[in-house]
Amino acid sequence: MWTSRSRYTAMAVAVLAAACGGGDDGGVVAPPPSTLVQISAANQDTVARASFASVMPFTSVPVLATSPSQGLATKARADDSSAGSGHGGLTQLALRSVEFAYKQPTSMPAGMARPLAQYNETYACVLSGTTTVTWDDKDNSGSVSPGDTLSISFSQCNDDLGWTFNGGMGMAIATYAATEAVEDLTGSMTFQSLTMVDQEASFSMNGGVGFRINATQTASGLDMLGSFTVASGGLTVAKQGGAAGLSDTFAYRAGYTVSDRDFVSSAPGVPSWEVITASGDFGSQALGGDLSLSTAPPFRSVYTDPYGDIFPTEGQLIATGRDNTKLGLTATQTVQVRMDMCDDGDNTWEASKMVNWDWLLQ
Repeated sequence: MWTSRSRYTAMAVAVLAAACGGGDDGGVVAPPPSTLVQISAANQDTVARASFASVMPFTSVPVLATSPSQGLATKARADDSSAGSGHGGLTQLALRSVEFAYKQPTSMPAGMARPLAQYNETYACVLSGTTTVTWDDKDNSGSVSPGDTLSISFSQCNDDLGWTFNGGMGMAIATYAATEAVEDLTGSMTFQSLTMVDQEASFSMNGGVGFRINATQTASGLDMLGSFTVASGGLTVAKQGGAAGLSDTFAYRAGYTVSDRDFVSSAPGVPSWEVITASGDFGSQALGGDLSLSTAPPFRSVYTDPYGDIFPTEGQLIATGRDNTKLGLTATQTVQVRMDMCDDGDNTWEASKMVNWDWLLQ
């Protein structure tokens, strides 16, 4: 399954044009920074897989379910019958953090002043381990509001989702609004050796991102948007093994952005869909340098069967390297993707081949 609703999100896609792009009406183009990788026939497969895998931490981090909650994140899990998946993991993780805060014991007897509001609670995970949540209610309001901060630490936490969690994350709330149908928040998240491990793969995250989360319940389903932009200090993710078959360390540069919008239908005859975009620079240890990604139009998948193989049918990704060399992955209406390569910067594809989407996961 391609979408973020599965454990390993197949993210990279596509170029619909028949040229490498770039250029400026024939004018002179300044060379990219020397840290960019020279894309060639020798490394094109690794470039494709690294570009693909670089987006996975933003869309395939598993959803946590350490305690019951009443918010829209719970509705998201109810609408998504595939355990441990759905709507982008970091999106769910942010919503879960807010819900943890709301679970803290804030009620006081009438006439008594509230104490300074920092709450700490440890929850048992479903199968083993614990999750500890600290909420600093900056304005002592008893509800999540701008300026509040949260800290979550995991100790061998296994919530029966196939992953074990260790390490920690923090979240600072910049804006927050919630109604019965809509939950919207912005802020920043930081990761302190946050690790996710299953039988095949592991991710370890250090650094920070800014985020915007919106969850909207409609008459026909749940529409969730998660947008993440790497902070000025950068973000490092070490990936080992897994379905993508690539062990690598990614160094995301400030401004690298991923947006994942996922609609899960609850109405007969209304399809579910997902739209994902990515842009910005990241370094790949396996490649020994950076790539610059861009997507236009966004990747889009439409599906009715959440258990079937789901691949994008439109959208594009271009990875740009040194000297305007490029690699493009183009979605088709089949289980195949077209891979094009330009190794001399002349804005013409030198080589093209068709590969299965599953090939990117080998």
